[in-house]
Amino acid sequence: MKHSSPAKNSEIAQSVRLRRQVDEQLENNYAHAYEIAKSIKHPWYKCQALSSVAENSSKASIDSILEQAFSSAMQCHDQNRRVTVACWPLWVAIKNDRTKLVSGFLKQCTIQINQEMDPLSKWCVCDVLYRIKAKPNLLNDFFDTFKNATSKGHGWRIERMIKFLLGDEDIQSDSRYIKHLEGRQREIEEWKQNHVHRKVC
Repeated sequence: MKHSSPAKNSEIAQSVRLRRQVDEQLENNYAHAYEIAKSIKHPWYKCQALSSVAENSSKASIDSILEQAFSSAMQCHDQNRRVTVACWPLWVAIKNDRTKLVSGFLKQCTIQINQEMDPLSKWCVCDVLYRIKAKPNLLNDFFDTFKNATSKGHGWRIERMIKFLLGDEDIQSDSRYIKHLEGRQREIEEWKQNHVHRKVC
């Protein structure tokens, strides 16, 4: 198991503090909050902070700041983390009807998801699904990516995620997602039963 170096731990701690300062400064000193966000070194926390700034920015600057946030997300060290934190600017873009940005962000997330990684890590696709679930056109475009990414893997985290998604009203509006998730649920149950049977035998 890899452990972070003291220098990396220090960078993370400082980035967490600065992200907190951004949240504290946003209401009364937007410009200062923006400068703090840009100064954060760790890409995960920088993305989160810039997304918060974008959410409080003017229409004239929101696109630029969201692009900075997304660019920071893509600097994280693996695909799972890139996609997971990229959902911050993606969500802000969706809420503010930045259609072009949403399309571009979703395309880049799809590229990351389609790269080689372990089956459990690919389930970061659910973070994206949860952000786009109220947009039928995005749900339609994203289905093949979602299906392929969630076709493998098992474990309590995946079981919990499937149960959560199956209970969501927005996702229930697209029967393809429900059919696929229910199918995966059955496959996992069958795997568990067979696995337990082998242990008993």
